[in-house]
Amino acid sequence: MHPTSCGLCLYIKMLQLHSGDIAKECLKHVKMVVPTIVMFGVVPQYFIIWIAWRFMSCLLPNWIYQAGDDIYYSVYQKFVLFFFEHVTGTKLILHGNLEVLSKKERVIYISNHQSTVDWIVVHMLADRQGSIGHVRYVMKDSLQLVPLYGFYFYEHGCVFVKRHYFDSKKMVSSLRYLNDKKIPTWMVIFPEGTRYNPEASEMIEKSQSFAKDRGLVPLKHVLTPKYKGFHIALDHLKNNLDAVYDATVIYSCTKGSKKTLRTKAPSMFEFVTGCCDAVYVHINRIDMHSIPDNESEFKTWLHSLFHKKDRLLDEYYAGKTSPSKNSLLSQGHRSPAKLLQNFGCFLFFATLSAPIVLTQYGRSLYWKTWIFGTVFGYFWLSIRSVS
Repeated sequence: MHPTSCGLCLYIKMLQLHSGDIAKECLKHVKMVVPTIVMFGVVPQYFIIWIAWRFMSCLLPNWIYQAGDDIYYSVYQKFVLFFFEHVTGTKLILHGNLEVLSKKERVIYISNHQSTVDWIVVHMLADRQGSIGHVRYVMKDSLQLVPLYGFYFYEHGCVFVKRHYFDSKKMVSSLRYLNDKKIPTWMVIFPEGTRYNPEASEMIEKSQSFAKDRGLVPLKHVLTPKYKGFHIALDHLKNNLDAVYDATVIYSCTKGSKKTLRTKAPSMFEFVTGCCDAVYVHINRIDMHSIPDNESEFKTWLHSLFHKKDRLLDEYYAGKTSPSKNSLLSQGHRSPAKLLQNFGCFLFFATLSAPIVLTQYGRSLYWKTWIFGTVFGYFWLSIRSVS
């Protein structure tokens, strides 16, 4: 064959490969951008209906408002799960005490923290139990600055705390509202305080040094847990709790090679593209009576829980077995999502959005809600002294 012909064939193949890579990259961005726009795009619509319910119920007991708000919140979260479970095709594999999903309970949920997707995993589990509307969080105070969301989270019963200056009195004041036995709650706490990143060696070393200085076992795959917020929440909600759920979350896409045992967990934007084939969750139900009241004993007890997590994670990342064959992650069970319910919630918000998108008045109302709702939210949170 003539050398020129060979060169031309090679050039054509390179163009085909290059165009294929471009197509894959474009598809990836579409998968990332479209769901994000849709999920965030319906927030003003959600806010308009919620604020109407807030005014309608302002003279009623708190538990009545909260019951209606929890139902509405569950509709939105099921709408979100439609993208994170059905569109992505990600499988949820459960291990450990699976009986926790058989009946509704009022709990504090703790977990290792490595990604913004950890919030979605909480909703996946709560949805299986039928408690998705009752999920509330202890979250860093900077999140109150997220337009509309920050204000709504506070009104939903979430608790904002400062990362570098923990105000226990302020947290107790926020928790008092949730101590009403007529308000069921899944209170979500990530005791590590920040997300674990295997690439952040300085942060990991600092956490390990902190543990050594206090006579605790240094941890490799999780950060040394902070106990104060968790202890206060337990102490002030104990009369309205059935148990503590201790979850260990593993994203299948984070298992690396021999050189890099563990890679960084995907963000929400990356996860929604379908980059993670499965999420493995080991659940441990802890009875309230088995948790020590003494603060010093509680600190040791919490660290021992995270030591167990660390062993489980190390066995997965350093071992050659899959979680289904792992001795600590035994008897894995795939938990299917509720497709009809989640798709129904997607249709609800699609219908709700139609007059907003298709009419001039709707579009005007949409942007005014973003602007004035955000300004009012900041004003209200400043009065309530959340930050």
